[in-house]
Parts: sequence; C-alpha cells; structure tokens
Amino acid sequence: MDNEPDETRLVQVTAPGGVIWTRRPGGLSTGAQLLGALSVSTRMHTDVELLWNWWEEDRHSREQSRVWAILEEWENGADQREQTDEEVEAFVQRWNDEQDAKREAEKKRRAELVAQSYDKDRASARLQLLRKEADAAFFQHVADKPANAAQREDAERRAARCKSEAEELRKQVGDPEDVLDERGYLPAERRKQHLDEHMRYWRYPALRELRKRGRRRFTALLNMPVPEVARMCSECQAPAEWHEYDISLCLFRSPPAKGSQAEVIARLMPGWWERCHASTSYAIGHGWGEPHALPDFTGEQWQAMLPPLLRSTFAPEPIKKKPAKPKPQPLATIPPGPIADVMAKLQELQAKYPTAEVRQGNRGRWELWPAKGGNDT
Repeated sequence: MDNEPDETRLVQVTAPGGVIWTRRPGGLSTGAQLLGALSVSTRMHTDVELLWNWWEEDRHSREQSRVWAILEEWENGADQREQTDEEVEAFVQRWNDEQDAKREAEKKRRAELVAQSYDKDRASARLQLLRKEADAAFFQHVADKPANAAQREDAERRAARCKSEAEELRKQVGDPEDVLDERGYLPAERRKQHLDEHMRYWRYPALRELRKRGRRRFTALLNMPVPEVARMCSECQAPAEWHEYDISLCLFRSPPAKGSQAEVIARLMPGWWERCHASTSYAIGHGWGEPHALPDFTGEQWQAMLPPLLRSTFAPEPIKKKPAKPKPQPLATIPPGPIADVMAKLQELQAKYPTAEVRQGNRGRWELWPAKGGNDT
C-alpha cells in the first residue's frame, strides 16, 4: 500500500458544513487544494478582499477554470446526473423569477423606508457636515506644512472655523450614520457598494491602462491595500480620506442637463460638478482668488502634502525637460601674442585643419571653426 500511486489512493476530505468529498480515481489535486477551490468558488463574485488584484481582463475566467478543474476531480455524493436542456431552462427561469421577485420586494421596502424616514433637510445638513469636516482636515494639512507663517496662520484660522461649524451641524444632524438618502439607503450600505464599484470600475481600468504607459503609477496603484469598508465615502467611489485633499471619484455622475442652472455653474466653476458633495471645496474657491485663496498656496504645495499613493496616482507627471543641445565649440583657439607666434600656430593648425575658418573670438583670441560643409573635426 505504501507504493500505491497517489491517483489511485482513496482520499476523502470533510469540507465546512460537514460534507464529505471523495477524490475520483485519477485525480491529482490535494485535499488542501479542494478546500481552497471551494472557498474561492463561494467568494469569487462578491469578496473584494479576494478580487482586489484580479484586474487582468481574463483573470476571473482563469480562476474559474482552475477552480472547476479541481472540483471535477472530486464528488460529494450529490446527484451527478447530467440535466436535460429542459431542466436547465426551467432552473434558469425559476432563478430569474426569484431574483425579479426579490428586487421588487426590495424596491418596495426601500420606498416605504423613504416615505417613513427620509428627511431632505437632515440629509442636506449631513452632507454639509461631511464637507466641513473635509475642509477642516484640508486646512490642517496645509497648516502642518505651510509655505510661510502667513499661510499657516490663515490655514489654522480656517481649520478652527470649519471644525466649529461642523460641531454645530453635528448637533443638528444627530447620528449621521442613520440618515437615509432619497433612495432609502443608509451610509454604511452605500459604502459597501462603493468599495466594490471602486475596484471594478476604477481600479481595474486604471491598472489596465497604466500597465501600458505608466510603470511608476501602475506599481503604486497595484500596491494600494484594500480600503476598509468603513473608510469609504458614502457619496462617491473614493475612500473618504481622499476628500481631505480635494480628490473625488464620482464614477457614474452624468453631465448636467443642457440649459440648466447646474450647467451654467459647472461652466463658470470648473471642477464643481465633478466634485463629491462630501469633499472639500477649497480648489473651487482657490480658482476665484482672494479672499478665498490661501496666501501663496500653489499646485506644487498641494502635490507635496499628498500621501505617497495619492501623489503617485493623481499628481501630474513631472515635465521632462529636453536636454539642451551642446553649445558649438571651436576646433582650436589661439591666444593673443607676438605675430610670429600667432602665425606659427596658424600654420601648425592649418596642417591639421586645412579647410577651417579663422574667426575672431573673445578677449583677443582667434578661433578655428569648421567651414560650412567642411569635413574638419
């Protein structure tokens, strides 16, 4: 028995839930590989921790093929009969009907929640609270690394004012986590959805694009850890901390309606429409100049205060200066001196550079230059 090949030895594994799996004859995968495949099969559509780095176009299908190749080597006593086309069609129809019923029930439940608990004024005050908190954090970042004393004083004053206003708004709002939006969703529910959207609709496309053209940015983004759900913004697809640096990810916001007041404002205030409602609005105010702009605040200072990931991802690439063309140099120089010495030197150089031109240089010197179209080097 000790010499029995692995593929013929009886191997059984008890999976979570108590289901016993037996490896089929000829199977080569191990029990550990089976358990891993079972785990992946239940997580491969919804688990962000697992999917975070599955950004390559074919990664999901490759993992699915790998999992099924392992599972096909095992059986658990379930009915192995291949279903007929009619049975498969009936199963799919039942599943679709169940999903439709669940969606309708959920839609009705959300509508009832909105009717019972949605408070437009409270929801608006909550957004103002988030924005003031982001403003306060932004000005504190500036105060921590100011360009000068005047800027630090102004930033500290603004940070204190925003913190005070945020405290007043918090009294008005109460617990911001139990404020429904107009669709009947709580902030925590939206954060979970936004993390998944951040991964699928921003991280994946960004990595695919950066792989082609931006190795530094690609590496920085690839090494970004999975954000905690609680640290995501409830209003857009960015981590909430990004709003402290005036960075938003409103991935699904349509342009303002043509002819609307919003379209006019968006045209007058670049960045206003794209900004998350929970983000600091400093950049917009800065564009209007005094008295909204911090003294001596520049784009370079903003880039310097960004955390490394955000700097690598969002700061403009440094402009590569073209190397200056080398300044032409004479073939030789002859310092001023007695005419005999100068003539002797010219005769010596004439033998070496027979087609060169003599030109007057600086400080009384003579210079030998290649003649136009000449071959002297």
